[in-house]
Amino acid sequence: MGCDMAAALPAATGDGSTLFAHRSNRPIGEAQALFWAPRRDYAAGESVSVQRLTLPQARRTHAFIGLRPVGMWGCLHGVNEHGLAMGTTPTCTRLRGETAGLTGADLVRLTLERSATARQAVETTGGLVARCGQGPYPGCSAEDDHDNAFLIADGKEAYLLAACGAHWAVQQVGAVRALNEVCHLRKDWDRISPGLADLAIGRGWWPADGSKMDFAGALEAEGGAGRLSYGWWGLATMLLEQRSGAVDHTLMRQLLSEPGPAGDMRPSAAAGLVAQTAAAPDAAPMAWHTFGLPRFNLYFPLPVVTEPPRFLRCDGYEENGCELWRRTTREPLDRPFSSAARTALSELQACFDQRAAEFSSETAALKRTGDEQGLRRLAESFMQSNWERFEEVWGGLMGKEAAWEMVCQMDGL
Repeated sequence: MGCDMAAALPAATGDGSTLFAHRSNRPIGEAQALFWAPRRDYAAGESVSVQRLTLPQARRTHAFIGLRPVGMWGCLHGVNEHGLAMGTTPTCTRLRGETAGLTGADLVRLTLERSATARQAVETTGGLVARCGQGPYPGCSAEDDHDNAFLIADGKEAYLLAACGAHWAVQQVGAVRALNEVCHLRKDWDRISPGLADLAIGRGWWPADGSKMDFAGALEAEGGAGRLSYGWWGLATMLLEQRSGAVDHTLMRQLLSEPGPAGDMRPSAAAGLVAQTAAAPDAAPMAWHTFGLPRFNLYFPLPVVTEPPRFLRCDGYEENGCELWRRTTREPLDRPFSSAARTALSELQACFDQRAAEFSSETAALKRTGDEQGLRRLAESFMQSNWERFEEVWGGLMGKEAAWEMVCQMDGL
């Protein structure tokens, strides 16, 4: 299933930060949880085993928070300690299935661990694709085999990287960009991998007339993305451009819950990320995560300075997902109190957002002085306080739901 992504650079946002959004459209029953990778140093010659390959390990890896579905080594999206955010979506190109290398999730995790800036991430991802090629996720059927596209952003820059087999094409983002499984690059790419144009010409996919290659025209597979995918992309692009200069969290969350134009019904989202990062070194990057059905739509603010609390995390390959995912999928708000529930959750979101703004102000001094231990303690207290507030609100909503069901049963409704 495809994923939806968007990025808005400082020139397009209201506060001068970069905003990045990613929606994972995994099957609605698939367990979801966050994964925390701490910063680590490795000895020369060490290796790392990813989904199906073993690679040389980097001497140092960066800390990051990411979304890792059950059974995967990699992550579908994430943001690291330097404020680098990245997400992936499956795409269909004519070169899919020709290699059996890294999955899109492998590439996201490896890149976030090994890169500090968006420009460095482009080189990391492109190099890995060229050396290892791409392969499908576990359990993917032959007809569903795919390549991957990536949106990469930091506090200053953003890039679209479309991978095809062991090749790639890159476009630098201007102010805003929306991306999903649609093959978006035409002749507007900035760089392509060595040999890609010659390969397309040699296979008769592009004429040998010296013209700049149309990436989608030459390489997109027949019957790739459907009408619904173009619907979301078109709507997201329009909204981002209309609001350029004032893009904020509200718009990004709207895009992740937006089904598209009238009549377009996209798969329900299993998890969503909105990441905020600034160019200033004293601003700690923040990741807002949501789990469950779209109507839940409550984003927890998570400072990217320490591991997320246990209620959002699974450190192994647990099949039950994190506690928040279980609560929001097994106790759906689809009964008569849903209107009141939406109001309560909206008020709780406003509370979280206000607390996040206050937290960011408090952490600036700690970042400037390099007090990492104090920053971690403050972040842990901040996240635990938010969870306690959620439990209080959620418990009240579930109590009302149970009481209503009992009344309906007594009345024979």
